[in-house]
Amino acid sequence: MRISLSRKLVQGLAVGAAVATTAVLGGAGVGHAASAQLTLVYNCPFPLIGSQDMSVKIVVGNLPASGTVGVPMPATTVTATATVPATATLGLALVGAKTVEGTAVASTSVDNAGTVVPVTANLTVAKTPVPSSGAFNTVATGGTPPLTLTKAGKTTITVGNFSTTLTPKKADGSTTGLGTFTSACTLKPGQVTKLYEFTVS
Repeated sequence: MRISLSRKLVQGLAVGAAVATTAVLGGAGVGHAASAQLTLVYNCPFPLIGSQDMSVKIVVGNLPASGTVGVPMPATTVTATATVPATATLGLALVGAKTVEGTAVASTSVDNAGTVVPVTANLTVAKTPVPSSGAFNTVATGGTPPLTLTKAGKTTITVGNFSTTLTPKKADGSTTGLGTFTSACTLKPGQVTKLYEFTVS
């Protein structure tokens, strides 16, 4: 009897979890949502220190498992974690920066059965403490708007370049001699930039 009850309890919990997952991940007009990630290296120009290579981990959520022609896909969520190199940390320290914050604009392309649609992700770079030395991470979050596709077939999402506008600040909250600057970061060659693939019907 105890074994039977335990099995029923486990089965009931499994069914409940499946129902909850379906409710959370289901999207109108698309298959269940999915997520994908890539880590890519970009070359970014910085004030004082010149161009530096920077690794960025990109995680995109709420991606469709499938899509339907003419039915909007839901907006995606994007989290980009950039590892700021130690050389850039040194440059920020030289101007007395204790924190850095800002925005970023990332370019992606959606190849919908041969028709390429540009998509932009708008992100906010959270206020981040600047260490006295060494590399550190900044985290940018945001997403892309809903997208309606017009063709049936294999559809591929590819990650592109991004630009970031940053404001380093001193301990008292005032800006440094760098003010606010924009860095246009470009992908280093030879990397796999395909993020995700699904089928539109």
